[in-house]
Amino acid sequence: MKIRRLSIPVIAFSFIFSGCGNRADDDVVAERFIHKYGYAVSKEEWESKTYPGQVITTLRNGVTITATYENGILHGPCTHTYSNSQTVQNFYLYNQGNLVKEISYDLRGMPMREKIQLSPSRYSLTMWYSDGTPASVEDYAGEELVEGEYFTLNNETESRIEKGCGMRMIRDELGILVAKDTFENGYMSKRETFYPGGTPESINFYSMNKLHGEKKIFAPGGEPLAIEEWTDGLLHGKAAYFSNGAKQMEISYLYGLKNGLETHYIDGKTVSKEILWENDKKHGSSTFYIDGLAKTEWFYAGQRVSKKKFDELDELDQMISKLSSDLNQGIAR
Repeated sequence: MKIRRLSIPVIAFSFIFSGCGNRADDDVVAERFIHKYGYAVSKEEWESKTYPGQVITTLRNGVTITATYENGILHGPCTHTYSNSQTVQNFYLYNQGNLVKEISYDLRGMPMREKIQLSPSRYSLTMWYSDGTPASVEDYAGEELVEGEYFTLNNETESRIEKGCGMRMIRDELGILVAKDTFENGYMSKRETFYPGGTPESINFYSMNKLHGEKKIFAPGGEPLAIEEWTDGLLHGKAAYFSNGAKQMEISYLYGLKNGLETHYIDGKTVSKEILWENDKKHGSSTFYIDGLAKTEWFYAGQRVSKKKFDELDELDQMISKLSSDLNQGIAR
């Protein structure tokens, strides 16, 4: 599986495991219940006696799940195969119901990722290139990246995270540079991503692993595609989008919602459309400019209305707002 196009803040969580206990009964084609001594039992007997042993489940999508139980809870190895294959895709190791290790493999059976739970809040994470060479080894405390070492295809260290600070180099399974992450105090503060040829794809700033600050996206030739402002993982402020290097659109956001003026341009200069938003709904005038003439429509909370109706509703809003403000001031006194 390639990791090149991943965009979530922490690459370590790019492979999401469902575990052995999560599956819909409707997806089950067949189940076998095998006692630890090797003989088969019925489902009813298995559930009533809570035998130690394995449950082998075949799903409609061709995946086979083999789970080991003791006293009615997962304890020991559990595997998921690839669809219609005997090759293991995911391996899990449980200790009295607690997941302590998980490994993912490619179709050739080569390991791609291993997570070992060292304690309830601490775990280590190892990633490999497609040829089996280690790509990275990381140590986490909760969401914080404490230590990390990152290798080239030649198994040479090219960057480190020490005591939560440093640079993380991310390469795909073939060793091509995908991203550079800057870490401060255990959290990513900046990510630079790259196209396969090495040209910049994006520059992103983070706070506590959430987008926070300016985000820039570039075309392979270096022209801007987008410039956005983010706060705590939400679009907040101005967002501008470009085509062939010319500004195509500019939108105002308030904590993830369109709020304010949205402007569209022709060739980055001539205004072709202006739309007012409030709480992600059209609210106010929407004006289109065609051959030098302006055509305006009016909206109130996303519903198209006449100019007269908008003025009436807007005046009512202002009256309610003033009454509410006066009442709050009276209570304060």
